[in-house]
This record gives sequence, C-alpha cells and structure tokens, in this order.
Amino acid sequence: MLNLLYPISYLLALTGLVLWFYFKENRSISRKMSSLFLISFVVYLFSLAFTDSSVSFKLLILCRDLLILGVVTQIFNYVRQSPIIILIVAIALYGLIQFVGFNMLYSTFPEVNKSAALTNDNFELLLETKNDHLSKAYIRLINKYGLTVQPAFQMVSPEISELHNFLAVGIPDQSESKTKEIIQELKRLKGTLHLEYNEMIQLDIQESKEAIQTTQAIHVNDPMANQQWGWDAIQGDRLYQFLTTSGIKPRKRALIAIVDSGVDKNHEDLRAQFISSGAINDIDSSGHGTHCAGIAGAVSNNGIGIASLIPDATYVSITSIKVMNAKGIGSQQTTIQGIINAADIGADVISLSLGSLTSDKHQKAYEEAVKYANAKGAIVIAAAGNNDENAKGHSPANVTGVIAVSAIGANQKKAPFSNTVGDLNFGIAAPGVKILSTYPNPSYKELNGTSMATPMVAGLVGLLKAFRPELTTKEVYQILFESGKSLTDGKSTGRLIQAADALEMVID
Repeated sequence: MLNLLYPISYLLALTGLVLWFYFKENRSISRKMSSLFLISFVVYLFSLAFTDSSVSFKLLILCRDLLILGVVTQIFNYVRQSPIIILIVAIALYGLIQFVGFNMLYSTFPEVNKSAALTNDNFELLLETKNDHLSKAYIRLINKYGLTVQPAFQMVSPEISELHNFLAVGIPDQSESKTKEIIQELKRLKGTLHLEYNEMIQLDIQESKEAIQTTQAIHVNDPMANQQWGWDAIQGDRLYQFLTTSGIKPRKRALIAIVDSGVDKNHEDLRAQFISSGAINDIDSSGHGTHCAGIAGAVSNNGIGIASLIPDATYVSITSIKVMNAKGIGSQQTTIQGIINAADIGADVISLSLGSLTSDKHQKAYEEAVKYANAKGAIVIAAAGNNDENAKGHSPANVTGVIAVSAIGANQKKAPFSNTVGDLNFGIAAPGVKILSTYPNPSYKELNGTSMATPMVAGLVGLLKAFRPELTTKEVYQILFESGKSLTDGKSTGRLIQAADALEMVID
C-alpha cells in the first residue's frame, strides 16, 4: 500500500506546487493549489517515513525528490509568460512522468511481501545474478550483513537452463531482523535479475479413518486390490484387460522418479520394480515417499499386497530422489535440486507429492527447473495441495508446465481438503481419499491427500511414455483431458483420469 501511496502523493504534490506558482496572481485558484500541495506533501512524507528501508536511503530519496520539485517548479516559473511554451513543456513533462516517472517512483522501494514466509534456516533466499557474477557491490553487501552465499543448484547440463545463475543466500541470526532491508538492497543492485524466498515445505500426512470401500479387481491377483476403490474409478481392470488381449509391447522402460522423503527399496511390493539412484534415497523415515511409490508403481500380479497401473518392470521402473528429512521437512531449494537430479538420471516422469503456499508472486527457480526437466524429456506432475484453496497460490502446482493433480473421494466429487485446479493450465483429478498403499518396514496404510492422487497420475503417464517416449507435457495433458471423465465438480477438479481410454489413445 505504501509503495503505491508514495508515487501518487508525490506526483500530486508536484502538480499542486507547479499550479500554485503558475496561478499565484489568482488568489482563489492559488489557495486551492497550495492546499493540494501541502496535503499531498504531508502524505508523501508519511509514506516515505514508514516505507521499509534504511534511514540513509530514505534521506537520499528525499533529496532526489526535493531536487525534482525545485527544478520542475523553476522551469514552469521561467516559461509562465508564454502559454504555448507552457503547454509544450507541460505535455513533455507529464508525458515523461506518465511513462517513466511513475514507474521510477513506484520501483524506488521494491515491494517486499509482508506475509511471514517460512524459509530455510540456512539459506533464506534464492538470488539470480547476471552470469553468476558477484560485483564489488555484492561483496560489500555480503560483508555488511555477514551473508553466506553459495551456488544454489548443481546440474549436468547448465547450458539448457538459467539455474546455474542462482545463488543461495544465508542470513545470519544477528541480521535476521534486517531481512526486508537486505532484500531491498539486493533488489536494487544492478546485477540482480530475480530474488525469491527459499520457502520451507512440510509433508502433509493425513491418515484415513473412513470405512473401507471394497471393489472387484478381477484382472490382478494382489490380495489387497479389492480395498483399492480407485481401481474401478480409473479403469484399472479395463487397462489390464486391454494390455493382456492386445499383445502390444512398450517401446522403452520408462522411469518414474518419486521426489519425496525417500523410498523403502526393500519393500516386498516395490523391490522388483525399484531402481536405486543412491543409498541416501533408499531410506524413508517418514513413510510418505514409500506410500507414493506404491501408488505409482507397486508390483502387480505378484500375489502380494496391492496393485498399480504398472503390470511389471518391462513397462516402468520406480526410483527415488530424497528431498525431505525424517520429519518430512524440506525446502524450495532441495525440491528444485531434486527435480534437477531426477532429470539428470533420465527420469521420464517426475512425481512431486509436495508443495507449499507461496509468498512470492513469481517463483522463477521452479519454472527454470521444470524447463530443465522438460528439455531432458521428463514430465513434471505435482500435487495441488490440501488447503481447500485455489492451487494457483501453491507451488510447484502453479508453475507453468506442471500437471497439477486434485483429489476426489469415492463419491467422485472434490475431496473436502483438496485445492482446486480450475485456474491452472494443466489441472487433472485422481482418487485421493482413503488410498491404500505401501509403507516402510514393510507394511500398508491408508492415507488421504492430493499427495496420493499425484502418483496415480504419474503411474499412468509413465505407462503412456513407455509406449510413446516422445510425448510432451502438453500432449500428455491433452490425452488425459480428452480421455478423462467429466465430474460434477469438474470446474474445480479437472477431469478424472481414465487409464484404459488414455492408453488406447496413445496406441492408436
């Protein structure tokens, strides 16, 4: 609000002062213009005083603004005897103010989002600079506040992304009270291209307490498949029947990366389809990642546990990229690095059952990560979130190029907790209430969430990529949309995936 009040009050004060001088022989008009100037100037001083910035910078801006007031007033006072010249000068000056001055004034104090962003304690900010270069001005700022700076991301192919220009900025405890001031100073530096919070992400694990809804799963022999109500909702049996009778074979073995809390690689219902991407990723203290992995690609028709849309490892394999700690907490930076790592090991599908409400209007780092993954041939799928809100305020679901997944219940209506995806370009729906899947140690558990709906879509997309590896995100979404089932809550949830119909579209 103060960012807007500052330029408006200043321009009104400037107008009042000019007209006050111009009409100084007309007492009535002159008095009104003097009042306009004085009131506007008081408001200007108020906005300047209470805008978030250092005192030294405010004094500098005050000197600049007073100088402009003086120069403009003298120009008008000098040419006041010639109406034509006054008109020309007025048009020129106010044209300059309209197209240059307002934006200059408005950007004097970079807007800092006032919402309390929960940021990573070690590196609170992600800063993009020109060519990853730190000028002397940056060095002075780093020394002034004791900042810690290091490259934010590591990747195999930096030439296809701007992510190599991002730095992670850590603010020490003694300077945390000056975070807004630090952000403003960083934004004003010539080399700064973009700055955003490195926000924290915490997994939302909601155990189900509803009554079990059984189903018939006649084309798989997994003993718990009849407890997977979503099996019928997304055409699981029809899919298996089609694969069994058609005789078609996949062109490649697709790889789905579960970017989450890790996966228990030794789980009885996962290990035959699981490929390790490193020992650190094969342990899951939270259970969330293992649950998502089972939904995406539990071994089917093995007489154990549950079934997934993946018949066996000749079609799709599952891997894990760990970005969350044992408490289910990570950050924007770790998640983006997870996307990068998944793309670098050749993932065809990247499943993100995570996210957070964003306090930044534009999160460029996420966008660059998705572009990087797409350039490497991966499709990124993310949970819409569990806040019963519009997912356009939640990242990474709202990032351009991401397929965002809402959750429906057994009644095929939006789950009460699910965020809506109607305002996103690639919104789709899948079952997300009382979803039975794998859990560490090994065990099985029912959980609720868009976290559960997301790997269901990821599993289907992995299967589609096995038969047509060249599919892009836009093409996949078009298939999911055209083959999807319209729902009564469709404007908020998107269409419900239909696995058999989607695969038939790919095969045709």
